[in-house]
Amino acid sequence: MEGLCPECYLEENPLIEVPEDLEVEICAQCLAVKTGLGWREPDPELPDVESILIDHALSALEDEMKVLPGARVRLEPLEVKGEPGGPGSRVIVRVLADAEAEIDDVEISKRYLIEIPIRFSLCDRCMKHRGGYFEAILQVRSFRGELTEEELEEVMEFIRDTVPKLMEKDGMAYVSDSKILDEGLDVYMGSLASARKLARLIVQRFGGTVGESHRVVGYDHEKSREKTKASLSVRIPHFSKGDVIEYEGRPHLVLSLGGGGKPTLEDLRTGETVRPDWEELKGVRVLETERGVVIEENPPRVVLPSGRVVECHETDEDVKVGDEVRVVVVGDEAFILPDRG
Repeated sequence: MEGLCPECYLEENPLIEVPEDLEVEICAQCLAVKTGLGWREPDPELPDVESILIDHALSALEDEMKVLPGARVRLEPLEVKGEPGGPGSRVIVRVLADAEAEIDDVEISKRYLIEIPIRFSLCDRCMKHRGGYFEAILQVRSFRGELTEEELEEVMEFIRDTVPKLMEKDGMAYVSDSKILDEGLDVYMGSLASARKLARLIVQRFGGTVGESHRVVGYDHEKSREKTKASLSVRIPHFSKGDVIEYEGRPHLVLSLGGGGKPTLEDLRTGETVRPDWEELKGVRVLETERGVVIEENPPRVVLPSGRVVECHETDEDVKVGDEVRVVVVGDEAFILPDRG
């Protein structure tokens, strides 16, 4: 130490140095931290806001703090002073740094109290979210033109369950607004890519088709290109798996909605299966089904709630006298259906 006592040596050669302008910028809404590479999400394992602030402060301190070669440093967070607020507010994270080193066979140490200011702002994503920014409108409609209340509620519940999962991979997958219209549902989404994913997932769940169009809304001079907004049109069928529809003049049982592909139908007269395009099914009629009781097995005869007795086509269903079955009557024909319940 060139003849200096430990105190004087440390005055000239501090074990650690922290930049005077060290400050951490954190989004007041999502608690992401601003770095040289953009905004970094907080560790999802951290239990509360204070833990997140401390974690961000320690990370910034470790990145910016200069340590004397050979010195060992232990950081201990003490407290967060002030209450986190909205954009423009500030808090202080106080950290105790114990540093020690061996210089010329002499062990020296010093304790430093470091105060790290945290400034709150809004990250780019949350700024857009708060400002109502959206890249795509997802329009959900029925083949019949209007969604029923039941269909609307099912679609809305599916969207509520799906969007948080999309946001785990795309922070812009938020819903900035939604509107219930006479003809259906409009959902405004911050991310076009996630809106496309959501549209595909809706079709996988409910069946139907997806269309996409774009309209010019301005010009981006910085990128020298037009600004556009996308509209994704999702049309879902007005029938479900297990329903009976009239297709090509004959009753068909809906076996599958296709999982994003073509649906699968079974011709109740011939037993053959077909996979038509969705466009062919937009105007089909859903046939009413009834529940009845089997009174004879061969041929199967069923008494309906009205008292009418109908003789049904042969079926692969295992039916016995006294069984309650689901039946569709088409003219003078009747068919026993698989029970969806």
